[in-house]
Amino acid sequence: MTVIRLTWLFILCSIISNSLFAAPTEIHADSSSYEQKLEDGIDAFYRADWIEAKAVFKELQQKKPGDSRAYFFESMIPFWKYYFGDQSSKAAETFLDQSKQAIKISKQQLSENSSDTTMVLMLSGLYGYRSLVAAAEKNYKEALQSGMTGFKYTRQLLALDADDPKALIGKGMFYYMVGSVPNGLKWATNMIGMSADMQEGFEVLEQAARSDSYVRNDAQMILAYLYEREQKNEKALKHLEALSERYPGNIIFQYNRARLLEKTNKLDRARENYQMVATMDTNTLDILKQKSKNRLHKL
Repeated sequence: MTVIRLTWLFILCSIISNSLFAAPTEIHADSSSYEQKLEDGIDAFYRADWIEAKAVFKELQQKKPGDSRAYFFESMIPFWKYYFGDQSSKAAETFLDQSKQAIKISKQQLSENSSDTTMVLMLSGLYGYRSLVAAAEKNYKEALQSGMTGFKYTRQLLALDADDPKALIGKGMFYYMVGSVPNGLKWATNMIGMSADMQEGFEVLEQAARSDSYVRNDAQMILAYLYEREQKNEKALKHLEALSERYPGNIIFQYNRARLLEKTNKLDRARENYQMVATMDTNTLDILKQKSKNRLHKL
């Protein structure tokens, strides 16, 4: 039981939000128009305009069926629906199916360039999210297998360019993950040659959050989650504020900003944010609108 709990600590800490958001790679870019279209699709994804995003990713898959990025982000849409929505089995099934294709193509690209940090990060994330979804759907065999495979790619990421923002995310999550293992279980991490400090993990993730690429979105989401987990709510709020201002139409960012405003006792602003979420014109996650109305009623 101890080993199982430790394994799930690895899986949970190394996956939350991390692999949702692999940044665009600089290789396999044959045309500026394709890269611009991909950037537009990713921007729509972060804005949570998933109808537009899916249409863009489908178009890109037709243009370059061997580029895994469009498959990766398309598979993230049902994942977000599952974890930020109502956890329907249909969304889980869609994600598990789409992620298989994204994994297949990512492995093909990685075999062509073993130092491609984007592919390693995507594979780490795809397997990790499969683990989370499989566990939630009580498919524990798949959950464990995917989780350990994802962890293998996370360790591979650490051996690549340490200054690459994508590698910084993997490195920061790894440091936090190992540093957060309870003292009574440190022997287990020592046995497999792992040692790290949680604070160092935060510092590396903050470095990634200051980058100029989409990686900063990933890093800020991870930091918001981990800071809240460590009850550092003001620091978590800082990153949610940045994400919400960058993507004002993203109902997930706005709802979680409202939550953190409430948790930090900024009640007037929390009410304003909940009210905004409750009336947002969006085709995504209506359940968050209802949750905001419920919080407004209680406040």
